[in-house]
Amino acid sequence: MADKQQLKSLINEAELYRTQGLLEESREKYLEALQLVRKDQHLRNHKKLITALQNKILGLEKALAALTRETPPPELSQDLKSLIKKLFSFSKNKDTAAIEGAIALAKFGQYESAIEEFKGLMEKGTLPLVAAKNIIRCQMAFTSPDAAIDQFRQWLSGELLSNEQLKNLRSFLGDLLRKKKIGTELPEVIETRAPGPEGIQEEEALIDISSVSIRLESGPSEGSRADLDVNFQSGNVISVIISANNKNLIDSFNVGTRLEDIEFYSPIAIFRGSGTISRKTRIASGPKQGDYLFDITINSA
Repeated sequence: MADKQQLKSLINEAELYRTQGLLEESREKYLEALQLVRKDQHLRNHKKLITALQNKILGLEKALAALTRETPPPELSQDLKSLIKKLFSFSKNKDTAAIEGAIALAKFGQYESAIEEFKGLMEKGTLPLVAAKNIIRCQMAFTSPDAAIDQFRQWLSGELLSNEQLKNLRSFLGDLLRKKKIGTELPEVIETRAPGPEGIQEEEALIDISSVSIRLESGPSEGSRADLDVNFQSGNVISVIISANNKNLIDSFNVGTRLEDIEFYSPIAIFRGSGTISRKTRIASGPKQGDYLFDITINSA
């Protein structure tokens, strides 16, 4: 039963990638599905299923061979955006799943839609601080630092965030700006608001990771460290973007790769740990088109 559910999930992901134009990622998922079928004693005799998967892979190979860089990525429909949010929301907690769905849109290049989704969650009071930080991450990565600063100023004059949340957000944004060597002084939070709703402590308990330094265990750069900004974070899963020009690093990072020596940097502390590559995706549109986004699941101590 578990294998059938996994197979269904792989095929759904493969079709989602194919629809968006992520042909390489779609092919990888179909290959994983085919490998799963061949390993499972209950599935490997299903010749029609195997033939169907092989035909899908063959079709993708032909499409990849004919693909040119000038081919623009397809525009996503509202139904497809909803499907992305559904497929990539894994948490059993409704609020956390909503955040994961919005992050998934950003990972698929739908940055404006993701920001609107986060803003809608803030207005509903759904983890507003987490949503705000992800808006800042989106703007820093895909728009500009000025957009992130302007957004913070807007929140200062609004009512969506409490004093404590604004202070936390100011520290978070300030850390991101310092790492980019941007010397803009952010406005102070003026104590004019009533305390925020209960539950803020739980929301702020998450350690915000702004960047990581990963020791490379293999390849041409073995023994050196790769310093990467964190572009998204949901619980213990962080996402980093690696330039398409850094082929050696991209080739050495694959799904399942365990990273034994990672330094995590946050505004309040630096700590060491390990993680596992849990997703690898080529960005299909936007200013980072052609680059790769990696999800890293932080391993529990």
